Amino acid sequence: MSFYMNSDKGNVRENNEDNFLFEKFEKLNILILADGVGGHDNGEIASSRAVSIVMNYIKNNYKLYSEYSLLLIDAFCEANKVIYELNLEINSGEEEISKKVMGTTLEVLLIDGNTLYFGHVGDSRIYIKDESFRMLTKDHSLVQYLYSSGALTEEEVKNYNDKNSILRAIGMEKHVEVDVESIKIKSKDILLVCSDGLTNELDDDEISEMIDFKYSAKEMVDNIISTVKSGLARDNVTVGIFKNDEEILC
Repeated sequence: MSFYMNSDKGNVRENNEDNFLFEKFEKLNILILADGVGGHDNGEIASSRAVSIVMNYIKNNYKLYSEYSLLLIDAFCEANKVIYELNLEINSGEEEISKKVMGTTLEVLLIDGNTLYFGHVGDSRIYIKDESFRMLTKDHSLVQYLYSSGALTEEEVKNYNDKNSILRAIGMEKHVEVDVESIKIKSKDILLVCSDGLTNELDDDEISEMIDFKYSAKEMVDNIISTVKSGLARDNVTVGIFKNDEEILC
């Protein structure tokens, strides 16, 4: 098994509000990505806190759980609690109009043997490439809500101006709803986790063409980021690849 992640601030933004961690810890492979919201330093603080809180929670507590989906929910809720309370502290005494509320998207992939557990909040995404290339998550965004409700067509979604409005994020409300799921993975499956700095620039077909088992995880990540950078790259872009190089024996 091999995995690799990297990030770039893109061609327009002055700073990078994306943060990530990836680590093989004992029997687990862990990939975490967070895309901060709230502008400037605030988003960067929220995303940095989220990835470190979740990583530490998983490493310190995973042996206490027989069901890793519950582990992910509790890790997400811990990050949400800390960042929400930080927002209250920062904005204590501020007028409503001047409050600066920070938050972050959050994607966590927890791979144990031949099982992927993943948690999702926001509009960053997780994909799998096996016999096809498909998205495992559903965006918690305004544009996705409008599309799902029939208010926008697929063509209108491509040209929608407000793609950055998200309806769910870590730290912006006292409680957060977390999407969790688990699937079986097999030899030669490839997992992709990315921020919207990728998916707002390239469509799924373009991304899929750059994901091929003959390349290393690092080669795929580097190629995807350089392709985005060769275009507009209007946002920070973070990409992580997990490549299942081995046959997993159950």
